[in-house]
Amino acid sequence: MPITTDKNTQYGPPLVNQKYAPLLNPQFNAADQAVYTSLITNRAANLRAANRFARPLTLATPNWNNVVAAEAGHLPPLVVISSNRSNWIAAGLAAAQAQLTYLGIGAFPNASDLRALEANAGQTQSPPIYTPTRVGGNRNVYIVVQMMEYKTYKRALAGSGITPVGYEFDRSGGGPGGLSLVGFGASRFAAMEFCKVLRQLAAGGGGAPWNYAWLVDDNVVALTNFAGFAAAEAALQATDVCAGIHGRTSAVSFLTNSGWARTEVAAGRGGQAAALPANAPPGIVQQMSLWNVQYLDANHLNFGPIYITSAEDLSITNYFNSQAIPYRYYGGIGVRKEDTTYDNGTAGQKLNSARQGIAQFITYAEGVTPPAGVPPPPTMIQPTNPLDGGVQNLSNFIVNRVLPNAGAVVNNASTQNTAKCQATEQIVCGAINLGYVAAAGYDASFRINGANAQVVNRRDI
Repeated sequence: MPITTDKNTQYGPPLVNQKYAPLLNPQFNAADQAVYTSLITNRAANLRAANRFARPLTLATPNWNNVVAAEAGHLPPLVVISSNRSNWIAAGLAAAQAQLTYLGIGAFPNASDLRALEANAGQTQSPPIYTPTRVGGNRNVYIVVQMMEYKTYKRALAGSGITPVGYEFDRSGGGPGGLSLVGFGASRFAAMEFCKVLRQLAAGGGGAPWNYAWLVDDNVVALTNFAGFAAAEAALQATDVCAGIHGRTSAVSFLTNSGWARTEVAAGRGGQAAALPANAPPGIVQQMSLWNVQYLDANHLNFGPIYITSAEDLSITNYFNSQAIPYRYYGGIGVRKEDTTYDNGTAGQKLNSARQGIAQFITYAEGVTPPAGVPPPPTMIQPTNPLDGGVQNLSNFIVNRVLPNAGAVVNNASTQNTAKCQATEQIVCGAINLGYVAAAGYDASFRINGANAQVVNRRDI
């Protein structure tokens, strides 16, 4: 059956709840389970046919032996997911050091010390929350980037105390030339596989006393009402898959964040909260979150690489909701993010081209008419508004109805492909949340290797 939906005339940045959602109020029907499931399994099948899905994963560090040994006696690490922001991050680390010099201290007592953001020494950006001098000496910080950007980050962060990790999925054995499995889901998947492998190796050597790890977006600079990493870790139970924090719908300027920090410090609210707020799921686990690595490893669960342009976090959260998998959610803790600058060097441009390439590949594949009686692609849309015409395919609805009314550049192929891809991901996420997806769809999303562990190859670069 066609999916009934309206167009989102607010689609696009800067708000997170708008920029990934080209559809407005899509309607879901339990009778269409086969349609929703096939949107997932067909995408996975197309990537698998292209020899890009469920492939060995290479993870590179400067020296794996040193990385593993460094976990001895340490608390759960912070693992940052990043792209095209190495210089902004390096400048943020310098901003933290300038603030420490101004304050006459060697390190901030905890990540909630908002003096780090006051910029009393003339800084022009905030230090990210994962800055080593903000998190404590007994936690390691890693930053996971696509292999195309690995050396760029390695150079920019040399001597910073942050260890770069490069990821790349195997492309041997054929498939479209130049096509790489990249995107939102792939980067989160790689970050979590790094956590799993690091825990296994360090624990095997008696060096990793942790089962949890933090995943952090690269432009998170502070948390409000935060009782500290240790408090959240102590509250997480072995049966909880993760703990989420209330995300922010948009990043704000450096001046906004520094002004906010100064106000909070002056009012006596610039330090660590006394206790965690109430645990009150459901909520979207995004931007900064604590994950039960042992649970995910034991159950072969991970973020879905099929979520290319959006929804890597919403999809897995909705999966937890629909399957009654327990997790913790602290709506009383808030994320603050900051506007960034971008590297825009050769590596970043190459990765952006790769993102556009896989979005183009998948939207083309999802627009091909299948044999009679086979569920989609293509996805058919029944517009809510009669002025938007009758039943039409998703591609036409996006190009002719959504983009023009959202003020987007209609004739840009990359914009079109991104919106089409996000629309499919939006539909799938809604169906997952309602439990309108069969087991095959859940497995193709979050258990791509079935009952087997992901094959990971470690490299020293």
